[in-house]
Amino acid sequence: MFNMTTKKKNIREEIITSQQRFDSVQWDSFFKYFSDDPRVIDGIFTKHLIRFTQPRALNDPLEFSPTIRFRQNQFNYRAYKLNGFLLPSVEFFTRVQLIESQINSYGILSLTKRPNSFNMWSQYSNGHRGFVIEFKPDFNSYEGMKSSSGKMYEIRKVNYVDEYLIRIEDMIDKDGFIPIQTLNNELFFKKTSRWKYEYEYRMVRPLSDCPDYHPPTANYAYTDTETYLFPFEVGCISSIILGASMSQENKARILDFAEKHNIVVNQAHIFRDIKDSDGQPGSVLPLKVDNDNREAVLNSKPQLFCTDTDCLENRDTVDIRTLSDLPYYEDHEAIVEELFKNLQNSSHQ
Repeated sequence: MFNMTTKKKNIREEIITSQQRFDSVQWDSFFKYFSDDPRVIDGIFTKHLIRFTQPRALNDPLEFSPTIRFRQNQFNYRAYKLNGFLLPSVEFFTRVQLIESQINSYGILSLTKRPNSFNMWSQYSNGHRGFVIEFKPDFNSYEGMKSSSGKMYEIRKVNYVDEYLIRIEDMIDKDGFIPIQTLNNELFFKKTSRWKYEYEYRMVRPLSDCPDYHPPTANYAYTDTETYLFPFEVGCISSIILGASMSQENKARILDFAEKHNIVVNQAHIFRDIKDSDGQPGSVLPLKVDNDNREAVLNSKPQLFCTDTDCLENRDTVDIRTLSDLPYYEDHEAIVEELFKNLQNSSHQ
């Protein structure tokens, strides 16, 4: 891993090498992005609970809403009217009965193989303020991740498609039925290709596994808007990555948790002038937290400004006799003096 104490002239080369090395790793483990919402942090690190999200609570409006195709399309999209009342088409009726009546009884744990995606840090970790958990490759074998009967749920890769549709007749078996597993494979493990940069994997389980789940009593399609938290064992966590803009308070809490459970922690850093593995400007590089840099990590404030390697390479320290020796002191005397006063005060706290 890159060491921030390396010689200045080698800093850029060291960072790029570390970035390339990190990008080239073929991860056996799985990663999940989390926000810094206090309920999330308390749930994970105090109550040891993790959310499995029902389909309609996900962030992609296209998902679980595929085009439905029939071999004979002539009348399947036609609506009907009786005594002035509009009745749904075959397509809409099929959509409600086939999709909406099935999907809301399941929860999804979305995972990835990319722990340093700038986009996902921004989207799912509240602008780099949250964290990423690395789960062990066999985390689904832990008791908390199994069904009440001991069944182990499969972790499957999401298939990204340009044409997001299901063909009804192709799913029907020899007995004239659509098997639930066939339907679930089409609905739960396909997404449009606009999300392919996420390299998503999923674990899907019935919400009935959750101790707080109460199935609806009504016999019709519904949309479940509740939040379902499932217990999990801390032992299935391999490491934690702290977001570059995480608060000092959350860093301290997570580091204490990690030390108690002997979990590796990394601190993410954002480098503005280094491209990521997708060739986009700005990269995220997690650096290991150890005894030598723990205090520095704890004392560092959220990364408000992205780092340029040129600044690191050209950075040095010059002793001055008074504040007036600063090149920016003139015309900014009050601001500079207040800054220095605050630095002095903070050092005594």
